[in-house]
Amino acid sequence: MSGTDSEPFDAIHQVDRPIIDAHVHLLPDRVLKAIRKWFHQEVSWTLPTVTKADVFEYLTTLDGAVCFPYAHKPGVARSMNRTVADVVVGIDHVVGLATVHARDDNPVDIVQEGLDAGLAGVKLHCPVQEFPPSDSRLDPVYELAVEHDLPVIVHASSHPFYRDSDLVGPEATKRVLERFPGLRLCIPHLGLFETDAFLDLADRYDRVAFDTAVAVGEQVHELIGTRDEEYPIERIRRYTDRVMFGTDYPTYPDSVVYGDLIDATAAAFPQARDRVFYRNAIDFYGVDADFGE
Repeated sequence: MSGTDSEPFDAIHQVDRPIIDAHVHLLPDRVLKAIRKWFHQEVSWTLPTVTKADVFEYLTTLDGAVCFPYAHKPGVARSMNRTVADVVVGIDHVVGLATVHARDDNPVDIVQEGLDAGLAGVKLHCPVQEFPPSDSRLDPVYELAVEHDLPVIVHASSHPFYRDSDLVGPEATKRVLERFPGLRLCIPHLGLFETDAFLDLADRYDRVAFDTAVAVGEQVHELIGTRDEEYPIERIRRYTDRVMFGTDYPTYPDSVVYGDLIDATAAAFPQARDRVFYRNAIDFYGVDADFGE
């Protein structure tokens, strides 16, 4: 890895509190390479040049982590889930989630296979996968998640450059929760750029949680073009029992300094740092954190 790419490891070693990263992408090398190319060409972001092996090293450096792939097209979820299971099974402080595509044949069977292999929940990325969270083909997956109390993380907001997408937003998520009110659902990126509306859902459904991946700090907000009214930090602080630290590693731009993400998160939640940095992820995802005891 380059000096820039090793910066997350250096920053972690300088922190004097436990850290669980609740938002890590674990993907095959060919997919990571394609993602880097897409970001560079489409939005002029340069992502860290890392491999699956580097992600594995990052996971083992942390006190705890939650990692997952996302199936960018039908037919790839099974192999991606196997990749994650092969890496994380046996690492007690890392929770791996399965992915699935709404256009897969029998999506619930694919998720169940992932669970049988040792994965512990589900990840969906609606704008990339090109379906809304309320797609009825996913209902059996949500039913399975409720039945077994599985965590589900759904990129359901317009962060960071999907403002014009009709596949995301709180209304489609609301329809899911109306059908499955017991769903243990994480909205990543603090639900930007529709945070207030997602917090309205959290008011009604007490199993809705959030993570901070690429959503906290002036550097990040300038990068993604957050408007002042889209980041209601005082209201967000009322939900510190449901906000988890996350980074999006390794799919955040090189211009974002990892250490600054940690500092910005600590500043955003000065009265609840332990909850945000690790306790909430233990509660929500069941991370068996390694605090070196």
